[in-house]
Amino acid sequence: MVRRNALRWALATVAMLGASTASAGAINFTGNAEADFNPSDPSNVVVQVDPDPTNRIYQLPEMTAQGLINGYAIKDIRMSWDKGSDTLFVGLNTYSIAGTAIGNGGQDIADLLTSKAGVDPASIGGRKSITVGFAGLNPADLSVPGAIVAVAGVPSDKAMAGPGIDGFTVSTYKGMTTQGIQNNYGQILSSNLGALAYDPSATRPDFEFSVANFSKINPGVDPTRGFWIQAYAGSPDDNPIGEEKTGFIKIPAFSPQEIPEPATCVAWSIVIGVAAFRLRRRGEV
Repeated sequence: MVRRNALRWALATVAMLGASTASAGAINFTGNAEADFNPSDPSNVVVQVDPDPTNRIYQLPEMTAQGLINGYAIKDIRMSWDKGSDTLFVGLNTYSIAGTAIGNGGQDIADLLTSKAGVDPASIGGRKSITVGFAGLNPADLSVPGAIVAVAGVPSDKAMAGPGIDGFTVSTYKGMTTQGIQNNYGQILSSNLGALAYDPSATRPDFEFSVANFSKINPGVDPTRGFWIQAYAGSPDDNPIGEEKTGFIKIPAFSPQEIPEPATCVAWSIVIGVAAFRLRRRGEV
């Protein structure tokens, strides 16, 4: 009887305290998206983009012969949402240095590009852009995206650049249907400005950024229900290098992890200790 009563008391206490729902924590960006967003962690989302870049994005044949891949080719896009801070962390996992037309190529490739009237400004300069567009769900048909409501990244038109590294910004979407997302940066969303972690380089090659107050960016974009994205990386000035432009990609709802809070763990310890003490006093253990 004592054992049964102790067990009932323990279960009642735990039911009262419960286990809390905890989202993923902040991502500590290193410039390496593959290392920063572990796909085995259920709080991280990984969506494939371009599995065969040399056959999908044109580049100099001399680059391909040397095993080089341009910096616009995106292998996959990785995301994590921290519910506590309402921050979305995004990593564009590229095959080489993000935003570099010649990738990891040397001066010989740079000179060859110049001979073909192509330009490759430093960093994400000139009319280069790396942009991610965000769209909500379509209530009428969940299999297709809603309207794009915001863009984040480095705009092609640097007059629309923001205060971040390389002109990174989070902005409203202009809605010019004849233009790509790289040319559709509107008003800066100051309450949603996160940051571009690094200017991509050989030691930090990927394009990693955050968006603040993500669940409030627009009523139609809800990380707990899922949303859609579209990505672009390229420039009109580095002929003959191509560009990466995805269709819409659906991001599933972020699934929070069930993790007991410290108070719950303490309660469990107290419950077990008291139950054991009572049982020992009655000679049942």
